[in-house]
Order: sequence, then C-alpha cells, then structure tokens
Amino acid sequence: MRVPKSLRRFASSRDGNIAVIFALASLPILAFAGAAIDYGSATRLQSKLQAATDATVLTLCQSPSTASTAQLQIQAQTMVAGYVGSTGLTVDPLTVTSNPRKIVLTTHLASQVLFGQLTKVMTLTPLATAQCATPMPRTFEIALVLDTTGSMNSSGGSTTKMQAAQQAAANFIDYVHSNPAFTTDTRISIVPFAAAVAVDPTTYRNAWWLDLTAKSSYHWNNVTGAAAAGFANRLAIFDSLKTTNSGWGWAGCLETLPYPLNVQDGKPGATVQNGTIGAVGSDSYYVPMFAPDEPGNGTTTSTNYQNNWSFNSYINDSTNALTCKADTSQSFPSAEGRACKYVNPVGAAPTNYGGAGIPNGPNFACTSKPLQRLTSDVTVLKTLVSNLSPLGATNILEGLMWGWRTLSPNSVFGDGAAYSTSTVTKIIILMTDGANSWSDNPYDNYNQTLFFSMGYFKNVDGTSPNGRLPPSSQNLATASQARNALDTLTQLACTNAKGTGVSIYTVGFSTASDPIDPQGLTLLNGCASSQSQSFVASTSDALIAAFDKIAKSIGTLRLTQ
Repeated sequence: MRVPKSLRRFASSRDGNIAVIFALASLPILAFAGAAIDYGSATRLQSKLQAATDATVLTLCQSPSTASTAQLQIQAQTMVAGYVGSTGLTVDPLTVTSNPRKIVLTTHLASQVLFGQLTKVMTLTPLATAQCATPMPRTFEIALVLDTTGSMNSSGGSTTKMQAAQQAAANFIDYVHSNPAFTTDTRISIVPFAAAVAVDPTTYRNAWWLDLTAKSSYHWNNVTGAAAAGFANRLAIFDSLKTTNSGWGWAGCLETLPYPLNVQDGKPGATVQNGTIGAVGSDSYYVPMFAPDEPGNGTTTSTNYQNNWSFNSYINDSTNALTCKADTSQSFPSAEGRACKYVNPVGAAPTNYGGAGIPNGPNFACTSKPLQRLTSDVTVLKTLVSNLSPLGATNILEGLMWGWRTLSPNSVFGDGAAYSTSTVTKIIILMTDGANSWSDNPYDNYNQTLFFSMGYFKNVDGTSPNGRLPPSSQNLATASQARNALDTLTQLACTNAKGTGVSIYTVGFSTASDPIDPQGLTLLNGCASSQSQSFVASTSDALIAAFDKIAKSIGTLRLTQ
C-alpha cells in the first residue's frame, strides 16, 4: 500500500523531539535556580537571625544577677521574636554559668521554601548561636559629680533637667548595684555642686583638715577685728548668727584652696602634692566659706552705701553695744568687715537675692546638698539623689575637685584605694548644664563681684583671688576673665586627676533653649579621658540614655562567639 506523502513527512519529522528534549534538559537548570533563590533567602534570614541573637545575648548578660534562668529564657524568646518575628522561631534552652557569668543562646528560624518540589529540599532552618560573658567582676570607685545650679530647674523636654539628672543617677546606682560586672566592694560617691561644694556641717565641724585656729592667711580676709570681738574662727561667727536666725549656722561649704593645691589632691600640711612642691603649711587647710554681711540695714535685697551697691546685707552694720555703734562715715570695706556686728547681731533680715532665689546671709552661694563619701549603701545614695534641688551659680572646678577627693587615697577623706592598686578602677562622671560662672556686681561696688568660693575680686583687706589662680589668669576685672581662669583651673584639675589613673566621663546637658556655648563644650571634651567618654545630651531622655551608656560601657560586656 502506498503511504501518503503527508504521513511520510510526519513520521520523519524531528521538531517535537527537540521540545521534549529541551524540557527534560531544563529541569536541572530550574532546580539549580530554585535552590539558589531558596538558599539565598535562607542566608539573608540567617544573617538577620544572627544579629538578633547577638543583640539578645548581650542584653541577657546585662540583666540583674538575681534573674533566674527561666526569666532569662522568657526574655530571650521575647527579644528574638521582636527582631525576626515569632513564626517558625525556635529558641533553644539557654546555657547559663556564673563566676564569671556566661550565657549561650542558640536560635533556629524556618525559612520559606519555594522550589522544594524541584530541589527535593522541603525545609531550610537557619541556625544562629552566640555567647556573651562578663569579665571577672571588678571593684570600682565612682564619683557622680552632679550640677545642681539654678538652670537645672528649666525644662529638658519630658521633665525638668533636675528631674532627668535624678532619674539618670538613680538608674546608674541601680545598675551598678545589680550588675555582675561590679563586685560587692564597688562604692559610689555623690558630689552635688553649684557655686561651691558642701560637706555635712555636723559631721565635719571639728575635722582635722578644717582651719579651726585661723592659721590660714585667707581666714580673715573679709573680717576685721575678729580677736577683739572674741571670735576664734569663722565657725564662731556662724554660731553667733545662728542665735538670730536658725538657718544661719555653717552649711558646710568650703573656700577654694590656694593654687596649685586647688588642682591637686594632697592632704593639708603635706610638703609635696602629687610630686609637685607647692604652697604648703597653714594655707593648705580648708577655710569654712563665710559670706560677710555687706553694708546696709539688712532690710532689702540691694542697698546703696556710699554709692556702692550691696546684695548680701543681712544684719545691721551696728549693734546696741557701745563699741559697735553706727558710723556712716566709715568706708564700705570698714563697714563690711567689722566683726563687732556679729557679736550680738540685730536687724536680721532673711531675704533672697533678686529673682534668683538665692538666700542671703552668711551661707550666700552655699546652695548644694552636702556630698556623700564613697559607700555601697544604695538607700543612702538614692535618698541624696532624690533630695537634690536646683539653685545657684556654676563652679565646675570645685565639683570636679571634691569628686576627685572622694576617690583619693591622699586627700581629706582618705577613702580611696591606693592609685597603685590594680584591682580597683577609679571613675569620675561629671554632669553639668552650664559653664563656670563668677557673677560680677552689676552696679558700682567695692568688692566688684558677688561673693564666691574665692571671696571677691577685691576683699575687705584689699586682697584679690590671685593666690588661688595660676600666673596666667590673675588680676581679674570681668566675669569673662573669671570664667577663663576657672576653666584653666578646671582643665588642670582634670589633667592631674587623669594623671593618677582616674578615668573621667563628662556629660554636657545642652538643651536648645539653654545651650552650653562652644567654650563650655570644649572644656568638657578636653576634661574627658577620651572622645568616647565625652557626651552631649540635648533632652532629658538623652541625658538618661547617656548615663545608661556610660554604665554599660564601664561593665564592658563582650561577645565571646
């Protein structure tokens, strides 16, 4: 039988075979491409899971030492799920060891498979593991030096700046107390500062390092005729004034020491301060800060006496005693310095200086709470923090120096471990929202300034603060010059403290409505031990975050895998 031509062509055609062969040959290529897509997706997911696992395990190591393994497990599950989602997530049981604390975290996360039918791989489950460890617990001595000046009462955003500082300090204390990176021997001191720094006036009234016998050449520079009036020292004047006004006893503030002792941490009477021979002997003892009664009748916040304006007249210039009658012909310094008016003071007038709310009286400029020496008592520390209140001018020098003195093995308290002790780390955390300020008197005045921890630009006896200033910063005439001098002293103090091994962190609380100027920020940056230890916070929340970061950096957690 003859086959039709059309059927012969169909039988001999190879076109369909090519399509079938191509289809069969494409299957491995499709499987390979599908596998690349599935494994690429799993790899990206694994990277995300590893980052989440790393971050979580570091947080777990920062948790309180009292946290149980079960609590840590729940925290791990919640945190990792927050990063990558809970679908397909498995968090293995934690491995937790102590002394030193070490936590191992392993996680798994199912990855979506799109081409399993081709690749015959139906599941992909990336795995991540990480472990963290705290170093062996170390002992720290930490001084929190906190600005409590009047500007701290202004807004920092969500709270006042003072409230933010209180929260930040309280959080810091809790962290140090509960974190296993700190031994139980770790201690903290708190030094509130404004224009001066105070110690507890009852505890330290008879301290060996106070100038109780008026041997310092600075003791009577704003009082004349003290011996004739029967006063052995400044504390005796405070005692007399206290009989007139109960708030006029010594509040615990101290004057600035002479240079270079005011930037060193040695003991009074020592012949060498940190290897540097300087002013020693009687002038190295601490003089209780006493603001003299400025001329006037004590009834107003400002008084014009012989064309000189007073802002701290708190009693009459004379008393009922025959030997201390008023004499309007006496000069401004004579009226200001006469000691007889303190014997039986009359005309007591407790008022405030202008709109600043600073109480007048013998404790003028002494507005901060007394400092707390090194202690591990959390209740004592947090009680002081909760009682801080903002008032006064800014004296960063005295805040920093008293912070250092609380850590020093050499200074008045002698609480700190020896600088050579390798097992103890000393840290100062200095927080301020302003710049050094010594206010000048805005009107004509013999003293030229408001009272300060260095006295006046011109004291009753005609002396100046030159003895307390470095040679390059003497003969002050303006508030700007005074600030520069205080900045110079502050920087010297920072350098000297760091030279003994003290590590310094600084926090500038610089808000948009009340910024710290470039000179102030430069001072803080130069004072810090490194760039990474200098912080600037622009809001209350940022301040709290800065203290939190400092606390965690001190603990020095690390990933070990």
